[in-house]
Amino acid sequence: MSINNIGRDIKALRTKRGIGSRELSRLIGKAETYISQLERGLIKKLDYNTAYDIMKHLGFTESGIDEFLDSFYQIKSPARIEAEAEQGVNWDEARAVKIEEMWIQRQEDIDTDREYQANKLENDMINLESQWMMNLYEKMEEKNEEIKKELSFNINKNMQTFEPVINNLYSFLTSMREDRGNFEFFVGLFENDLSVLNDKSKGKILRAVKEEMDKTQSK
Repeated sequence: MSINNIGRDIKALRTKRGIGSRELSRLIGKAETYISQLERGLIKKLDYNTAYDIMKHLGFTESGIDEFLDSFYQIKSPARIEAEAEQGVNWDEARAVKIEEMWIQRQEDIDTDREYQANKLENDMINLESQWMMNLYEKMEEKNEEIKKELSFNINKNMQTFEPVINNLYSFLTSMREDRGNFEFFVGLFENDLSVLNDKSKGKILRAVKEEMDKTQSK
């Protein structure tokens, strides 16, 4: 979730509807400066209930707020978090039970046909692992769609600002098939959750990138 993104969008929606920041703060039961601080990125964590109330007072249909917050800002309701966690736990538990059943069956039957049972166990394990990989792939595809939505949203709202971002992202991503170094750099960078960095840390990284780019371009 990007607090800066949602803060910026709240300001745009609020302004369009003619609602002052102090008024909106009062409507959601917060201090009068809350919305202003949120819009400026001074509030680093926005809880679901507060986000829900903000969207409700900005005119969103209540039945669609939950999906909207999750899709665009990855702000999940407690019920959604619990359901997703339960889904993951249930799959892991079912997988563990299935593996245990396979081993028990193998021990019971192995004396009757060792080669057949060994091959059967191996195939069953492969099938189970394939199902797990399919589930993982589906989850990653869902997140990929969310990334596309977020990029499209920013392109529509900030086309000029986002043009070099998209061009450079395209250039980098399409180079990774041929350039192993670019692939390893991309993975090494984004295997970390950069959203948790504070402004000071982000500033250090941006300055380091600028210095390296200046060195490269001056050659």
